[in-house]
Amino acid sequence: MSPEMDPAKLTGGSLADRRRVLERMHQYLEVNASFDWEGLQDIWSSAPDAVFFNLNGHTYKGREHWTRLWQFYRNNVKSAYWTPFEIGGAVTDDLAVVWCERQTQSEWIGSEPPQPGRRYGTAFTSRSTMVFRKEDGDWRVIHVHFSEVSTAPRPGGV
Repeated sequence: MSPEMDPAKLTGGSLADRRRVLERMHQYLEVNASFDWEGLQDIWSSAPDAVFFNLNGHTYKGREHWTRLWQFYRNNVKSAYWTPFEIGGAVTDDLAVVWCERQTQSEWIGSEPPQPGRRYGTAFTSRSTMVFRKEDGDWRVIHVHFSEVSTAPRPGGV
């Protein structure tokens, strides 16, 4: 496990659970780099109440909905590993929340123009909140929320 994935950055839970949650986060980042939708199937929960908020601003309900998004992106976007930093989170017996910021760059390779609102061709930083639930003896993602980091001045300088 890389130094960025230090289980000491998470609070609560057992050391084994903190390590496994971070392993699952890394597995997600690996399959995300190539939109490996088949590899995603064991990481994303198949529960009908799973909801995912994508960086593109849209909500995806259920793993199958997200899988269709990745099948589209796989043919239209060349991505890279989203390198996490400032990782934190909390783990309980059956629920874990992990947050971080992530640095990456992706390229639009599709034949149609990309949708507005996504940054392609330049490096950028995004924020990630991942909620894991223990299902069938392993940690699976039940919810994510991704958003781009603002480069604008903070309101009121706060």
